[in-house]
Amino acid sequence: MTDYTTDHRLNLEAYLATHTLPKGLGHEESACTLAAINIAMSGKLTDDIPDCMSEVLGKAAIGLQDAMPDEMRNSQRYKQLIPDMPGTGRVQEKERLAIMLDWMWSVVLPQLQPITDDDGLGSEWRLMCEDKTADAAYRAADAARAAAYAAAAHAARAVDAATDYAAARAEFWATIDPIGVLERMTYLKGAKP
Repeated sequence: MTDYTTDHRLNLEAYLATHTLPKGLGHEESACTLAAINIAMSGKLTDDIPDCMSEVLGKAAIGLQDAMPDEMRNSQRYKQLIPDMPGTGRVQEKERLAIMLDWMWSVVLPQLQPITDDDGLGSEWRLMCEDKTADAAYRAADAARAAAYAAAAHAARAVDAATDYAAARAEFWATIDPIGVLERMTYLKGAKP
């Protein structure tokens, strides 16, 4: 089934209003983003990306919905976005990929700079984020392997900072705003499909 109809949208909205979204595929009573879309469209529990949906957007939704906190994944903002994902088509895949890559290089990876600074990898990480190339990423990975001993020290510091963890985690997710990047990929120039 390749067309996304009004009935499919209504089915999806009704499902999202009464079910929670888990990490992973889930089951019919608690299905992931793509599985909820497929249940609404075909009645099947699968995380296959429907033909009517951007493949880049679908892959991003799968990865991000599994990574984001439960409360973010089940927020009204995210659940209101999901019915607009099917029907996005595959014509503007390069534009969607560019949005995703820009977000990764410019928003997500720089948020990890303080950790890499603490572990002695800061200059390589900063260069990678500035250069945005595979070579810079390989250099950062090599530096990380060379400094693997720092992981134990970092873990000890993390235990000491456990009381700050929840606040830092919430701040991290609010700052990187994965729902925002999925919105930009869905609507591209702000216009709903």
